[in-house]
Amino acid sequence: MNTEKDEIFIQAKGIGFTFLLDKRMKHNLISPAFLDFFNFGERQMYSLPENNIREVNTKPAYDNLQPFLPDYVDSISTNDVFHYVGKKVGRCKDNKLRVCKVFMLGFEHEGCPFSFPFLLDKSLDEPAILGKESLNHITKTFMKHKAET
Repeated sequence: MNTEKDEIFIQAKGIGFTFLLDKRMKHNLISPAFLDFFNFGERQMYSLPENNIREVNTKPAYDNLQPFLPDYVDSISTNDVFHYVGKKVGRCKDNKLRVCKVFMLGFEHEGCPFSFPFLLDKSLDEPAILGKESLNHITKTFMKHKAET
């Protein structure tokens, strides 16, 4: 793994995302938009109501507002991706200290599973940022893996 990169590619439930790396940040940060992607609320974002009956279209147009099939999105269990663990004071991307909700995020990077706490940062305009502690853990895991092979 090249730690000089500014980003890291991760997979959560088979969907790939790019997170930024910032060695200056202690905590991991995550934006509300990333949580919304996995529909952390009560209703699935792309689901159709049960009584919604539509005409069958044999040549459906691509709908960029629904980039994934509703059945696939409905099959994603948010409990497997995120766990709310409480609140914590942390420095947000805009350099302000705030009390933030903390979520454990489980993901894979290059086939290895990881789980780290992320502070919910409403000022963040990227999906997420991995801080130095998590980056160091990922680096150590890959160094250990290379030494074993």
